[in-house]
Amino acid sequence: MSSFSSQSPRLRLATKNHQNRPSKSVFAGHHATVNCLECHRIMVPRVVTYYGQPLRSICPFCGATFAKFPSGLQRLLQRFHTRNLSFTVFYRLLIIVIGFAVIGSLSSWEFLPSSLGRLAIFGTIIFAPLALAELIFQCIERLAVKFSHESNYYWAVIVLLAIIIANQVHDVTGYIVMFFLVMLIRGLISGLAQFRNTSSKTHFNN
Repeated sequence: MSSFSSQSPRLRLATKNHQNRPSKSVFAGHHATVNCLECHRIMVPRVVTYYGQPLRSICPFCGATFAKFPSGLQRLLQRFHTRNLSFTVFYRLLIIVIGFAVIGSLSSWEFLPSSLGRLAIFGTIIFAPLALAELIFQCIERLAVKFSHESNYYWAVIVLLAIIIANQVHDVTGYIVMFFLVMLIRGLISGLAQFRNTSSKTHFNN
């Protein structure tokens, strides 16, 4: 009985909370929890890492992916690519193509010099495929957004179909190569323009 009474003060001291409560929570004004889009439960996302690099965050209840973290290369490529879908560039390219077509028609009717006619043909050959590539790109990206899909899957299907068609019909292989070459040139031009806009905005903010 005496031993219990001698140890009781230490037990009471050990159970006493000596930690000071913070005066203000680190999540003050912010939500520490989010709503899972799959199971619709309130949760705190768990981050999945690979060799110290964060890959994605998942719901601890259903395991659904909540957010993805891009790698260094993906962040670099994102500066060359924008998800803002608009037909503005297509309309501008279409106006340029129509302008070259009008110049070529006037030159063929001898209202303008033949040198301008050759320039119109050259300009139409360059800008018409770019306008078509821009139209195809915008349509595919908008289709993916409409159905809430990743556009990468759509482009993968197009590449697969192109490979199958090229293997079956050898006469169209050149046209398929030209199509992807034009799409690549369109992507480079759009990426450089986006990179320039991003760099200028970053420099302006600094």
